[in-house]
Amino acid sequence: MIEKIYQQFQQQLLKFIISKVGDASMAEDILQDVFIQVINKIDTLEDQTKLTPWLYQICRNKIIDYYRIKKLSTVSLEHNETQDYAAQTESGNEFENDIEQLESCITILIKGLPDNFSDVLFDSEIQTLKHKEIADSKQLSLSAVKSRVRRGRLLLKKQLEACCTIEFNEQGVESDCKQQCGCAQ
Repeated sequence: MIEKIYQQFQQQLLKFIISKVGDASMAEDILQDVFIQVINKIDTLEDQTKLTPWLYQICRNKIIDYYRIKKLSTVSLEHNETQDYAAQTESGNEFENDIEQLESCITILIKGLPDNFSDVLFDSEIQTLKHKEIADSKQLSLSAVKSRVRRGRLLLKKQLEACCTIEFNEQGVESDCKQQCGCAQ
């Protein structure tokens, strides 16, 4: 059964992963992790008609893990070199750092939303999936996805306003996030 699933879905899952990570070699590694999980968890799939959304959900989770690990390695490198780098920072680099901090904060806040909003909003805003793709993969109507994205954005905006001060100036974005919300690094 696993071999049949692999033959049927390998190409389309690989294309999906490449579209999200942009690196064919890394996408193949992620796909391998996906099928390892499929082998280990196939018995938990109760409804065979939901095989396709189940596979795509595993892919999305593995892609999220990939970006999470990538972000952690980037953050640890930045923290090790902060002293040396701070003296040489130019406004362009400050802008990039502010954007990275804001992206990290937004991702953390999205993950803190109720599941029905968090999953859809993460796929829409972070993974940049189209609403139709999200609807298909989660077996929701398109209007349900649009509604959840809209309501999730409103919840995210409230959390972001309570947590962070965001200002736009001629250099770009300046943000300051409070430690108590959990998104500040």
